[in-house]
Amino acid sequence: MAPPRYASAMRPLALILVCLLVPACALAPTYDETWSLDSPVFDEEAVLGQASLLSSQQDALYTSIWTLGGDSLRRRQEYHLRTQHELWVRRQVELKKMTIEEAHARIQDYTPSKKF
Repeated sequence: MAPPRYASAMRPLALILVCLLVPACALAPTYDETWSLDSPVFDEEAVLGQASLLSSQQDALYTSIWTLGGDSLRRRQEYHLRTQHELWVRRQVELKKMTIEEAHARIQDYTPSKKF
């Protein structure tokens, strides 16, 4: 009984896959994993990183086919940032670090960054 022929072809493909994945993981931007709603500053990169919504965290093939063409990743990021920003502002009011008037103004004026 002869061994399957595809086994020898799989070794170079596995090596190529490893060579592509290792640098991709090493180049992924770091974000503050300890950020929470109690933090004194709203960190957009930490919020998106914790939700796995940074562009570098997306699967390249899936993202390019299904999400980037229709800007759905950007829309998901903006929606998530707006939601988390509002929760962060509410928490700051609860902690007495911000007045209600200032909170309303911040929520109204908030525009997510376009750098992600």
